[in-house]
Order: sequence, then structure tokens, then C-alpha cells
Amino acid sequence: MRYLCSECGYSTPNWMGRCPQCGGWNTFFEEKTERKPKKPASPPGIVPVRLSEVSEANLREYRRFSSGIGEVDRVLGGGVVEGSLILLSGDPGIGKSTLLLEIAENVARVGKTVLYVSSEESLAQVYLRVNRLGLSKTPHLFLLSSDAFEDILGAIDTLSPHLLIVDSIQNLSRQESDFLPGSVAMLRELSTQFMGIAKKRGIACILVGHVTKEGVVAGPKTLEHLVDVVLYLEGDPNRPLRMLRGMKNRFGSTQEVGLLELGEEGFVEVSDPSLYFLLDSEGFRPGVARTVLAEGKRAMVVEIQSLVHPSSFDFPRRVSLGIDLNRLHLLLAVVEKNTRIRFSRHDVYVSIAGGIRTLETGLDLALCVSLVSSRLEREVRKDTVFCGEVGLGGEVRSVPLLEQRLQEALRVGIRRAVLARGQKVPPRLAGIECAFCGHILELFEKEGLRP
Repeated sequence: MRYLCSECGYSTPNWMGRCPQCGGWNTFFEEKTERKPKKPASPPGIVPVRLSEVSEANLREYRRFSSGIGEVDRVLGGGVVEGSLILLSGDPGIGKSTLLLEIAENVARVGKTVLYVSSEESLAQVYLRVNRLGLSKTPHLFLLSSDAFEDILGAIDTLSPHLLIVDSIQNLSRQESDFLPGSVAMLRELSTQFMGIAKKRGIACILVGHVTKEGVVAGPKTLEHLVDVVLYLEGDPNRPLRMLRGMKNRFGSTQEVGLLELGEEGFVEVSDPSLYFLLDSEGFRPGVARTVLAEGKRAMVVEIQSLVHPSSFDFPRRVSLGIDLNRLHLLLAVVEKNTRIRFSRHDVYVSIAGGIRTLETGLDLALCVSLVSSRLEREVRKDTVFCGEVGLGGEVRSVPLLEQRLQEALRVGIRRAVLARGQKVPPRLAGIECAFCGHILELFEKEGLRP
């Protein structure tokens, strides 16, 4: 006989008033343990196979079907794999339910049976969302409002759907289990059950998972290890742009990123991100420099905007939108150390136009140019992109995926690129002029940004 904590699943042979793992009081309950019969030995014929003996006939064919949204299919590696278990996570209000309802309607429209389970909203609330998005009332889309796993299992037995969507797994419970909904033990148990449903019945399952205040998936790490695909929907709730990232994918690459725009009628694909982020405006615009970001395998031209203004306070402000604030502090120190340009008595505001967020260091060069341009009130050429990482000594380092970056710059009309010295440029990219620099002082000299 053992005692289990209903909050975290901690096991102990002795009853305790307080759980030493999660700190909960009076959370232990008695669990009777029974001896399980020994499993029979594996039947003859199941033996290891040499890698050289594996042929295409031995490989299982994973058939895919489209989600109806090209950007989602891009991240998934070409579509939803039958019998796969997908975990979708994101901040509250970011648009997870809206995206899944659109996917459910698109899949059901082509004749596949879809079961959409909402454990957080009633059928009336889901129906109002469907009306607001203008989705068609296809007969192949079934809705279920329940937080009991047994109800979901009964609906699966009745419908045998091609796609199962559960929104969300944190609210589900089981009748024969004493674990609380959302607890570590309950999430581990439910995820194992859904994995069995997906693999044994060939049903593609999409689970919605909550996030913690740190922005990671709530619950045990086992949940992420168990599923086949982990997707994150990111973006600023005050802006329409959303970014779908694949953090794990057993059926494709995790280097793909999908861009979506959330409007009144649901999501719209951003098929050309460079034109979405660029603004062709006339007039004097100091503090604006262009670069080419590489999010995964996708390149996009964006504008780095800086505003440097004399501060009225003893401690100047540093505000960054879309760029890591620590990276901004680092580059400000590098510029001050290597030039005579000072920012110690100036407020600095930095943003990537369009609302995109990134941690890539390939925009360091453009950010330095943007800061100095705003500080000196001098405009930067609009037909130039700056691609390079800046080290602590002011040296300029090369960036990966240069060919994709330059091809995207050429496509939108950019004819000049400033790169790190020693960066190898593919010879077939002859339509763009490349300028090289080894240090930011050399860069500022070429661009006319010396004080």
C-alpha cells in the first residue's frame, strides 16, 4: 500500500500531512497496489533487424492531409500526419481556438470526419465563434462540450473521426481517477491515453496546452516528450500578426515558421512577409535601417527603427519591442566603446516594424546603424540591407543562410548589401552589390555615420 499526492503524483509508503514535492496540505490519498501478472514473452519472430536489411517496404507510410491553411502545413512539414499527436500551445487570447476551428472546418469541408471537443466553452459559445468567423456548417464537423475523458472516448467510438481536436487537455478529468484536472499526474495519464488513441486507431489528435507565466508549456515535460509535434503560436495580443513555430516535429523539420494575420473573420496567411513588414514612405527618415531576418529557413526583409532622444531624467530609458533588451544594452556599449558617440544621456527606443519578435543576432549590424543614424540625425540608404553579427570588440561576423537572405532582398528590389568581411557570396547572385566591412568603425565610415 502506498500514498499518492493528488496534486503532483508524489508517491510514499507513509502518509504525510504536507507533500514534500509540491508543498500541498492534506493532498495524499491511499492507493492499493496489486501484483500484476507477468507479461508473456514476446512471440517468436520479433527479432532485431540490421539497418542494411531495412527496405522501403518495411517503412510505415505516413499519409498526410492538408489543414486548409498553407502556413500551418508548412510548419507541419506538408500537412497533418494520420495517427499523429500534436500539441498546440500559446498565451491566452492569442488565437489558438480560432485557428483550430478554422482547421476543423477546412478538413471537414473535404469530407473527413472531425470531432472538436471544447472543455472550456459551451456549445453555444463555440457556435457563436463559428458564426463570427463565417465558417460553413459542414455536416462532417461534430462538436462536443465536455470535460470528461469517458465522453470523448464514447464519441470517438461512435464517429471514428479522422481528426480529433481537444481544447484543452488541462481541463479534462477521468471518473476512475482521483487526480485533479490539470495536475501533473492527470496530464501524464491523459496524454498517454490520447497517444494510444492516435497510434492504435490512426486518428490525428491535436491537443491544446496552456502555458506558464514563463511562456513554456504547463505540465510535466513528459507531455512534450510524448507527443509527435509541438507547436507554439506567438505574437503581440495588441497586433494582428501571429507566428507559428514548430519546436518539435517527428515528421518534418523544425526550421519552418508560419506567419498569419488575425482579423475579424479569422486568420489570413501572410504569404509575402517582406512586403508586409516594409513601408515605402517618402521623406527624411533617420534611424531606419533594413536587414534580412532568417526565421528558420524563411528569409524576410524587415526595418529596424530607432529613436534616440535627449533624456530629461538621470537614468535614461531603454525600450525594445521585438528585440532582446539585453542585446540592445550590449550593442549600445559596443558602439560607445569603439566610437565617440555617447548614449548615456539619451533615451533609446528600438522596434522592428510590423510587430515581429526575434532573437536572431544577424540584425546586430542593422541595429547599430539604426542607433547611430538616429543619434546623428542622418538618413541611411533605403536600397541597402545590413546583415552581420557584432562581437564585443566591434568586429563584424558572418551570418548563416546568406544565399536565401540575398535572394529575398533582390526580390523586393534591394540592390546593395553590407556584409562581414570574409563572407562568401554565391557567384550566381550577381544582381546585388556587396560591400564588406570587418569592424563597425569601417562600416560607419563607409555609410557616412562618423561624428
